[in-house]
Amino acid sequence: MTTRRNFLKGITAGTGSLVLSPFLKSVAAQVGGTFAPPKRFVFILTDNGLKEGAVQPVGVPLDGDLRKIPLGPLTLPKDIDPFTPYKDRLLILQGFRAHHLHPDHGAGFGALSGVSSPGIAKFHTAAAESIDAAIARTAPAIFPLLVLGVAPGDRVTSAFYASSAWGPGRAIAAQCRPELAYESLFGSTGADRNDFLSRKNLLDFIAGDVKRLQSQLAGPEREQLDYQLRALESLSRREGQLGALKDEGRLRKHGMKPPAPSDQMPEVLTSQFEIAAAALTTGLTNAVTITSGLCRIYGTYKGFSNGGAHAIGHNNPDPETGVPGHQILATIRRFIAERIVGLMKKLQETPEGSGTMLDNTALVFMGDSGNRQHSHGENWPAVVIANPQGRLKTGQLVLYPMKGSRQEDNYATIGVAQDSNPTINALYCTLLHAAGDPREHFNLSGPTRDIDRPGPLKELLN
Repeated sequence: MTTRRNFLKGITAGTGSLVLSPFLKSVAAQVGGTFAPPKRFVFILTDNGLKEGAVQPVGVPLDGDLRKIPLGPLTLPKDIDPFTPYKDRLLILQGFRAHHLHPDHGAGFGALSGVSSPGIAKFHTAAAESIDAAIARTAPAIFPLLVLGVAPGDRVTSAFYASSAWGPGRAIAAQCRPELAYESLFGSTGADRNDFLSRKNLLDFIAGDVKRLQSQLAGPEREQLDYQLRALESLSRREGQLGALKDEGRLRKHGMKPPAPSDQMPEVLTSQFEIAAAALTTGLTNAVTITSGLCRIYGTYKGFSNGGAHAIGHNNPDPETGVPGHQILATIRRFIAERIVGLMKKLQETPEGSGTMLDNTALVFMGDSGNRQHSHGENWPAVVIANPQGRLKTGQLVLYPMKGSRQEDNYATIGVAQDSNPTINALYCTLLHAAGDPREHFNLSGPTRDIDRPGPLKELLN
């Protein structure tokens, strides 16, 4: 007699196995009683600093000793107020030290590894394993780690070594052109380059497998398949002029030519977040990094401003609109926060186990130089978004001891961490504990080993 469990475990994907096999493995594990949702992590880095006021709840001073304050009654600042409905999932952090990274104009590979190569080499040579790569090892997938870059104002660069590495000298390329990032994930299914603009090729390629699966599935398994297909469809079909041209067949004559790369930062950011959502919800990866600005001062924020990134970071006004640089950066940070919420909603709509994919995902939003462009590592603000029932203690603002300091160049008041505060490495060590890889330190050894106490930050863990 064929039981439902045996029936579901026997389903195969046929030719579409690359795209559908993660889903099928999940179904088999769930009906077999062995399913354990993977712990996913998404790192989002923004350039020119994530300043204190961008994440500090309204009316809460920076100065003071160690404080742990519930977020419930607090008002989030405009830069991150899209996160307001998710306060119970938020962990806002201020007061981490990073002097040892020399993060002026960006920390390069040090932003995610907590250790830097000397001088200008910090931008070119990975000195150690990065935290996203370390976490990726704990939840392997078809693509262990997906790194997506945003090279502001640059329509040419396809890949850039910026933030992530498997170890010393083993940098991982960030895909900076969304149409090529899409192809690297889904191109092996037989889709052509224009598939980034149209749902037809990818979904048609696996249509037979999909129809067969849909006819055999019911209940939660059918619902989960439908969510994953919608994620693929949302990614594959791009709205706007190019999408319309493809639908009308006017791009057909161009055959394999890719769509024109965009130098508009809002469009590239939106596309990269869509790709991240599709890769996560289809199970192709469990670890994603999106680096906006490539961990250095780079390019022009086209679509937000025609001013150069360096000048904008110094609060110089936009040459055409006169909008001050720091106001432009605040607009960019809010735009990224909105894209983060969009990604969260897609994860929250996707069933997994007894909850949703969002329940098993942590997102980390921070600057790639700490709090400002000309940073000396005096404070490295961060926002972590995670499951309230998970390992990380969410719903709180944690302020390590700081003193406010007035800076020149209209940087306003910044927080200066005490020398006894934990470093950014301690946060990464804590995230590793939450991911199931307990360590005493993350990338600290020899003379630097003593700059942090061993083990995770207990105030951040349940």
